Amino acid sequence: MDLFQQIYGFKKDSLPVRYLGISLVTRKLTEKDCVVFIEKIKQRLHHWYAINLSYADILELIRSVIFSVSNYWCRQLILPNSILAKVDQLCSRFFWKGDDKPAKGARISWDFICFSKAEGGLGLKNTKIWNKACSIDLIRKILAGHGSLWVAWLKTYVFKDQDFWNFVAGSNVSWSINRLLKLRPTSLSIFSSSSSLRLRDIWESIRIKREKVPWHNLIWFPMHIPKFSLITWMSLLNRLPTRDQLLKMGISTEGTCVNCRDDQETRNHIFCQRTLAVRLWSSVLSLNSVKNTSSTWEEMVNRASSTWKGKSLLITILKISWTTYIYTLWEERNHRIFQGRQRSTDELFNVIIEAV
Repeated sequence: MDLFQQIYGFKKDSLPVRYLGISLVTRKLTEKDCVVFIEKIKQRLHHWYAINLSYADILELIRSVIFSVSNYWCRQLILPNSILAKVDQLCSRFFWKGDDKPAKGARISWDFICFSKAEGGLGLKNTKIWNKACSIDLIRKILAGHGSLWVAWLKTYVFKDQDFWNFVAGSNVSWSINRLLKLRPTSLSIFSSSSSLRLRDIWESIRIKREKVPWHNLIWFPMHIPKFSLITWMSLLNRLPTRDQLLKMGISTEGTCVNCRDDQETRNHIFCQRTLAVRLWSSVLSLNSVKNTSSTWEEMVNRASSTWKGKSLLITILKISWTTYIYTLWEERNHRIFQGRQRSTDELFNVIIEAV
């Protein structure tokens, strides 16, 4: 051994060690083993905390950067549930608060955000379910019987001449292998339909689903403007912090509209009933040779969902105009609160035209 070390310059060490950034252990992973993983995510987030980012910016950073870090670990190891929950907590805090402060009063739960866009969510991946999908993908590789040194080692030293489906684990079998064996019933039902499934297919088959919403195509379409669509998404779920919502949560004692000071500030009032809103939306529709026949939020959404179908230029313009209209009115409401000045219908109309 000493001669081997001298010739090749290797250093003698003992487990646990890190290989390619991943902790290698012979036992069940603990939170201590995953400190590097959590710290790596925190380091990424720390760079963005001081930057004024829109919800759309934050969503893209979580989707592309944070998920790539967690995906690397999930595809190699079966992670503790506490660590998976911590990752989702960090992402939720960053999305709603822009930092690592508790996301109290989050408008929409993280589990709901992880539903697909067609189901009303934002299409992010629940880390716990993704790690389970990655574990089932490891089983797929075991069944294939080739393609990695790890599979060859399992076949030679663990399963030997036994079939994976009927393998009886002894007391010396590792915790991770036992976890994979517990997934056999779920894996069997998935692989019975096809043996050539990709990881994305496995994820799709085990993730929690809900009914599709009729309005998702109104905000998620080719050429949509992300930050406009995100605010419209919140308005469709009635999760914008309008004064009637703040009253229900006990955050505010004032319920009247910040603009007209007459009626209660609700989603319906802001986007459909205010004189400014009616004039503005009618002007936008008339520009596209469409008449405004909606008097409530529900009528507006139902009409758009049933008639704005297809991929024509007119339909695309109408969808962009609508999401821009929602975003502009909401920003105007916030502008009135913090700046004290209300812009005219013509000014707001020009803002929408420029965006389209």
